[in-house]
Amino acid sequence: MRVMIVYGRAFDVNNKQLNDACRKLIGKTIMARVMDMSAYVGPDGSRFWLGDKELGRVDLCFLRSWGPGSFEQVTKRVSMMEHLELSGTFVVNPVQAYRRARDKYSTMCALAKAGLPIPSTYVTEMAHWAYRASKRFKQAVYKPLVGSLGFGSMKFDDVDLAFNAFTALERLGQPLYVQEYLEKLGHDIRVFVLGDRVLASIYRVAQPTEWKTNVALGARVEPIKLSSRLERLAVGAVESLGLVYAGVDILEDEDRVVVLEVNGSPSWQGLQRATGVNVAEELVKYVVGCMKR
Repeated sequence: MRVMIVYGRAFDVNNKQLNDACRKLIGKTIMARVMDMSAYVGPDGSRFWLGDKELGRVDLCFLRSWGPGSFEQVTKRVSMMEHLELSGTFVVNPVQAYRRARDKYSTMCALAKAGLPIPSTYVTEMAHWAYRASKRFKQAVYKPLVGSLGFGSMKFDDVDLAFNAFTALERLGQPLYVQEYLEKLGHDIRVFVLGDRVLASIYRVAQPTEWKTNVALGARVEPIKLSSRLERLAVGAVESLGLVYAGVDILEDEDRVVVLEVNGSPSWQGLQRATGVNVAEELVKYVVGCMKR
């Protein structure tokens, strides 16, 4: 079996562990920076290259990122992954499911259609409209539409400060994705879902002066055993997006349970450290099993 891992600009520790797991369980793995890939499609079939070397047949591709770039560059990369998928490669996560999960707006729409609980969310490109919407919330959060790891997210207690930020973002051509801020009581839950089961789950506990619970920003992690209700919710969120695996962020308190986000290419370092689960190996074993069915 020929396996390829497609990543963006940087080859991070998650990709390294995934590469190690593939080599251990399958064999030699092709590491491909997505911007270095090229393709041909014509009446005589399809061909793909990595740099100047033709790839030939690829049976399995782990899609971890399509990297930063212009709209045209990212569109080309998405289409090339679709092309690879249409050519018979088993792509994980599936391209359209991954695209939907990368887009927070699209994710919320899919979760809402599935009847799953989500935060109240507004999306616009007009600062004055976002300002008016934010007045409905006691506290509002702006998030980059395709951001990750918590970078770039901002919480506002004052709508006039929010308006200043929205105006600057509008000038930069950024869409404004604004949610009601839900108090996390200092922590939320990250659930790693693999297929139709929960592989592991953790509390992510924010630093004392921080509202963000992202591990990349210093949050502390603690292993937890989920209730069957929360397990069903996490698995349902992943199924609603058509993903094979994902990290699901959930807020639970005495009054409510809400799905905050679904990450189609999650980092698992904090979860692995807290639970001792070898996430990369479990992921590879599961996907190979799916291909054999």
